[in-house]
Amino acid sequence: MPLPRLLALVLLATFPPAFAQTTAKSPAPAPAPVALTPDTATLKVSTKLVAVSAIARDASGKPVANLTRDDFILKEDGKLQSIDYFSQGSSLPLTLALMVDTSGSQRAYISDEIAASRTFFPAMLTRPDDSAVLVQFDSTILQLVKLTTNQTTLTHGLAYLTQSHDDIARPGRGGTLLFDAIVAVAHLELGNQFGRRAMVILTDGGDNGSRFSQKDAIREAQRADTMIYTVYYSNGGGDEGVLKDLSRQTGGREFAVYPSGNLSQIFATIASDLRQSYELGYRPPDLRPNRYHKIDLRSTNKALTIQARDGYFTPK
Repeated sequence: MPLPRLLALVLLATFPPAFAQTTAKSPAPAPAPVALTPDTATLKVSTKLVAVSAIARDASGKPVANLTRDDFILKEDGKLQSIDYFSQGSSLPLTLALMVDTSGSQRAYISDEIAASRTFFPAMLTRPDDSAVLVQFDSTILQLVKLTTNQTTLTHGLAYLTQSHDDIARPGRGGTLLFDAIVAVAHLELGNQFGRRAMVILTDGGDNGSRFSQKDAIREAQRADTMIYTVYYSNGGGDEGVLKDLSRQTGGREFAVYPSGNLSQIFATIASDLRQSYELGYRPPDLRPNRYHKIDLRSTNKALTIQARDGYFTPK
């Protein structure tokens, strides 16, 4: 079945057509959670310019700032490409999705995640036009706070992670919809935003209910030029390998809280990464639809390594 048609079916099954509402027990001034709807799916794609977000690292792994266009070499399918657009990431707005797995295997960690996330939004949203959305996923996908620049609203919205949303209609299937959540958020929230885009996903990597595959999730994140930062939150269950693959192929990074990681420190590292990223753009030589192309981005300084997505699909 073609992906756009399958996407429509998944969204219709996962997100009911009306905004369901629930009343929060906390006095937090965040809007009530809503189920995302398919009529807001407006994926932004451009055949004129392929955008690539990148982070340069030195030998110790620290991000390197103040590089120029001439410090990068970019190839598509092994052929050298001219970099037509270049910008320091800090000069562009950031659109971020914090996505929290609230399935049964993750409920024990939610209080720790909320505590760390209270400092996460202020650390990430440093420009007036930076924005974020808060999403939870388990057997369905709920937008707890819609895309906003208001840090207070986002922080208060974290209280919803501890609440039951049984009054919101859910599809008649169980499982954890990790891959469906990535596809939905890439289309509905991040893909039509200008500037830097990233997902930060707290999960154990388990998925046993999605209609989309891991490959589909990677493809849609690549199409939306969205880095996926994954945080493996588990004491041994789940699938950390899935998270490493999601991050590697989209230009993000994978972290692990257990056995020795600290979520607050991980959040600080992600914030540092995204503040020192670069945005590059080039005109693709092959515009045939739905073709995969390999991206190889390197630095002219061989002492530096470049973190960036490794490919993309041309729009259908």
